[in-house]
Amino acid sequence: MLTELVQGIIDGLGNVTDAAEVLPLSPFYQIQAVAVDNEILAFISWLVPFEAIIPLMYSWLAAISVWYLAKKALRWARLIQ
Repeated sequence: MLTELVQGIIDGLGNVTDAAEVLPLSPFYQIQAVAVDNEILAFISWLVPFEAIIPLMYSWLAAISVWYLAKKALRWARLIQ
């Protein structure tokens, strides 16, 4: 009885590993296959400096968030209209 239980568990684990073999190696493989050539991306990145724009956008978002939170807090305290 115990040996049948252990054998059932081993068989179940074998089925799980068989199911894992059906999955692709990377879930992003099809997205990468459709992606444009790296030379085009390098030119676009040179033309539009994303490495500089992204930190500026984060800073802008943080500043605007602080402004709106302070404004909301002052309205809640009835110090401004």
